[in-house]
Amino acid sequence: MSVTMKDVCHIDSLQSAQTIAGYQGQDNLVNNVMIMEAPDVERWITPHELLITALPGFDQLSVTELSKFMETLHKNSCSALIVKMTRFITQIPQTIVTQCDHYQIPLIQIPETIKYSDILLQVMQLLFNEKNRLLDQYKTINQQFVNLAIHGGSMQSIADMLATLIHNPVTIFQVKDNVEQTIVHSKNSTNDSALFQFTKRQPLPKKGYTNYQYYQAPLMDSTVQQLIVKIPQSRVDEVYLGIFIQQEPIRDIDFMAIENAVNFTQMEALKRSAVKQSMRTYANDIIDDLINGKITTQEQFDSTLAHFKLVANQDYRITVIQTIQDGQLRPEYFTDHPKEADRIVNLFKRYWPETIYRIRQNRIILIFENKPTSIHQIKVQLTQILDHLQSESQKQYFQIGISEACHPNQFKDYSLQALKTLQIASGLYKRSFTLTYNDLGFYRFLFNTTDINQLRSFIPEELMELYENKPDLYQTLQVYLEKNQNTKESANALFIHPKTMSYRLAKIKERTGINLANVDEAFRINVGIRILTIFNNHTLQGDEFFANH
Repeated sequence: MSVTMKDVCHIDSLQSAQTIAGYQGQDNLVNNVMIMEAPDVERWITPHELLITALPGFDQLSVTELSKFMETLHKNSCSALIVKMTRFITQIPQTIVTQCDHYQIPLIQIPETIKYSDILLQVMQLLFNEKNRLLDQYKTINQQFVNLAIHGGSMQSIADMLATLIHNPVTIFQVKDNVEQTIVHSKNSTNDSALFQFTKRQPLPKKGYTNYQYYQAPLMDSTVQQLIVKIPQSRVDEVYLGIFIQQEPIRDIDFMAIENAVNFTQMEALKRSAVKQSMRTYANDIIDDLINGKITTQEQFDSTLAHFKLVANQDYRITVIQTIQDGQLRPEYFTDHPKEADRIVNLFKRYWPETIYRIRQNRIILIFENKPTSIHQIKVQLTQILDHLQSESQKQYFQIGISEACHPNQFKDYSLQALKTLQIASGLYKRSFTLTYNDLGFYRFLFNTTDINQLRSFIPEELMELYENKPDLYQTLQVYLEKNQNTKESANALFIHPKTMSYRLAKIKERTGINLANVDEAFRINVGIRILTIFNNHTLQGDEFFANH
């Protein structure tokens, strides 16, 4: 409980004082006391300051100047005004009296016999005693939480202790994709975070004795007040502490307990995160051994299957997902965006709850049971995941490569198959896709070669001449084939008139002799364009393409 004017009025030196205005300001806080020797108060006053003065020079001020002086006191949350009556000032100006009532600033009149030093010493003693009391209280609360931590305190015990200290129910919850999930709530409450309308939270003004950002959020039950504070941490999950103010109002001193609870909840959250990360690292090592074929004994293999609840004779699919932006693979995207990685995994788990995953810097590898067994149905579900990702991430595209169905002892070969699908297809397409190895058709054989010159030999000479000397006509041809030889759609894609499109196609035929009406000719040109697209991929070019296979 802070020092208020009600406390100050009980000091010995003010027993003969008289309050003549501002009676409703008895609960004004007092943080400091100062002697005022001139009206220029705006230059030095601090919030919640008690001013002592004999009003020197105030008899020379106009009504407007006095009103401005009182407005300054109000704006700076002046605690009270103590005026000493002397032979120079026998009556307090009526404007000050009226404005003290208006602004609820207690106006206390003291006789000339009272010394300023007595008031200063006694008020400062009050403030000093309050600071000591608050410090003792903080030490007591802090020690309680320290003892809790020493004896293996959990989030549950933190919530219970805080609820006991502030006499209100407490919940600790996390937020994922703007959905609140209760971690624990105090034993004196059955309330959980679902009662908070979290997305409608509003920040509260920061106070001098708080270190964290507090929010107020409406509840489903509007008769109950609520307080939320975010637990600061560097990991993926957003953790909050919520207080249901339904038994007693939160006092200033209660924030000591809340701030301590935040500190120790942060420690517990970080500890949980470290344990989770350690377990994830261990799981990652096992997954790496499994998909890289490094498990050498049957005993280790059986143990690994048991750890991940895999069945030896059951079919699984391996899926690899990556993201590109501006046609380039994001090499450390999932390292830099751990929330996005977790979001992708959670989307997969909606369809395949037992999904096993491995998050790398630039890709996520996922293993799930081959259910449904129809690849068409699996693609439908993966496309729904892709659409969801794309709807929330407009700046980049997501690409998914899928293996054929396989048993766990085949994971090494089929994980390479999924990766190869992704690598080949990302060279052909610069937007989102969901493809299996079989979907690549002819291209999976074409890019099996490790001879760069042999691969170049599949590019028709007339196409290469167009590519090197007439890039505008090459682009026209490329778009025309991508749009299934539809002149109007191709013209729209190139932002040109259909007549211009027809003219360019005629120029291409005249210059190169390419006849797209011939199915074999169209296929041959299409293959050449795909190969040139691979060569133009700055992230996977020439020999580097083969090396990454």
